[in-house]
Amino acid sequence: MAIKNITYQRVINLGNYESKRLELTAEVLEGEGEEEAISRLMEMVERKVREDAHSSVEEEFRYLKKALRELKQEYETVKSSLEALQPGEEPSLDDIPFDASQTTSASDF
Repeated sequence: MAIKNITYQRVINLGNYESKRLELTAEVLEGEGEEEAISRLMEMVERKVREDAHSSVEEEFRYLKKALRELKQEYETVKSSLEALQPGEEPSLDDIPFDASQTTSASDF
């Protein structure tokens, strides 16, 4: 029996219940051995799926770094506002950096 087509699939766990799957099918070239064709396809899939997974992780890292910077800035703003209050003075609802109408209560759970 001669093998004419080969398929190889790889699933990579990205974390946070996410995964990436890559599957390629190739035709065995004339004069190419089956083992050689399988190795060629496996190497191609492994290289590509890891390359793509790595870039996704880098994107997520950049996004999280940006979000952390923004949270630190917001924290410093809120901290400065609280330090500026007189003893016993309550902050104004207008100074709270979120929409008060979107808060959740214990009954929402």
